[in-house]
Amino acid sequence: MVIDSQGIMKKVFIKDIHKHLNKRIVLAGWVHKVVKKGKIIFIILRDCSGLTQLVVTFRNPAAFNLAKKLNLEDVIEVEGVVTESLSRKFKYELKVEKLEILSKVKDIIPLDVSGEIEAELGVRLRYRVVDLRRPRNLAIFKIQAELIDAFRRFLRCKGFIEVHTPKIVATCTEGGAELFEVKYFEKKAFLAQSPQIYKQLLVIAGFERVFEVGHAYRAEKHNTIRHLNEYVSLDVEMGFIENENDLMNLQEELVKYMLESVRENCKSELETLNVSIPEVDKIPRLSFREAKEIIIEYYGRRNFADAIDLDTEAERLICRYAKENYDTDFIYITNFPLEARPFYTMPLDEYYSRSFDLLFRGLEISTGSQRIHDYDLLVKSIRKHGLNPEDFKYYLEAFKYGAPPHGGFAIGAERLTMKLLNLSNIREASLFPRDRFRIVP
Repeated sequence: MVIDSQGIMKKVFIKDIHKHLNKRIVLAGWVHKVVKKGKIIFIILRDCSGLTQLVVTFRNPAAFNLAKKLNLEDVIEVEGVVTESLSRKFKYELKVEKLEILSKVKDIIPLDVSGEIEAELGVRLRYRVVDLRRPRNLAIFKIQAELIDAFRRFLRCKGFIEVHTPKIVATCTEGGAELFEVKYFEKKAFLAQSPQIYKQLLVIAGFERVFEVGHAYRAEKHNTIRHLNEYVSLDVEMGFIENENDLMNLQEELVKYMLESVRENCKSELETLNVSIPEVDKIPRLSFREAKEIIIEYYGRRNFADAIDLDTEAERLICRYAKENYDTDFIYITNFPLEARPFYTMPLDEYYSRSFDLLFRGLEISTGSQRIHDYDLLVKSIRKHGLNPEDFKYYLEAFKYGAPPHGGFAIGAERLTMKLLNLSNIREASLFPRDRFRIVP
């Protein structure tokens, strides 16, 4: 038996029942399925770690009579002995000796938690708490959690410090009007588009290498399968770099580590989703000019000649090119035009920048660049982007006191999850998605 320090039997997670063969344990969770066969009732029990089978027989009248009254999603606790199962689906099962109903369902379940009957995404998001009970959804967010944990582990080993920057800010981070305005006492403030300015300030402050896992907010009036108005951003900033290639080298190593961590630690979740993790070797790099030429000449998009950035179709085509020519799902596009990048981006020359995007299976999942660390050049760039240096006074001051060459990148956690797991909509990779029309639940 599993006993705590007070001598009380502790709940065992379903994933661990194999460790307790022929022993008495306690399980608790939700009733996933009930099958009544005469004098035997089979219950599929679900907890956060998986599913198992419970067997209740008429020889235990109290438990048997309660089992007959169970409905799907009732919350129960059971005590019994773990035995090997004859079922094809389960290797072990629990012979129930005691059964207690902890909570009865009070209304009709709006979704099929088993996933056998699929519901529209809108309905699933309306009843998100019930939807998240589906084993498929639990697998998605366990994998996402592993990606983020691996992100943290890798960077800590590289000497990075985890930081937490303000999400209420006085001015825009990257220019533009895509800001959520909030009333801040007697002042006007905004929700942060990114931790960009604060990441840079911390590098200049002597932290040198920082990272953050935090929410970012974009007040863009889109309604697509790839955009959210609140998302989780995995941000990195590093000082004393030579140029943007140092950042791509670091990120390439980071992405390999994150995917390998999922492959090793999420085997059952990957099996649930019927997904395999792609191998990542050397990620190819194309300049924006090379990518543009491929899109125009190789794929015949003549109307792309004046483009200064990649649109949705261009991202898809370049990833198709990478798959056909390099046999990879990842590709870097580098040196975008300066006018398409934020004001803090380091110029490569008068027209192009020291920037990059990482594309994965047809979608940009990360963007980064070397930053401007020279005060005069930064002021000039702010003005060139139509912004007022006075609005960035506290930011600019830091560059007067000695700023090292630096740069960074950000990875969208939901976008990476979406593409890695072949999800059809980014909302499936967000616990409680926020988009143009959804602020509940």
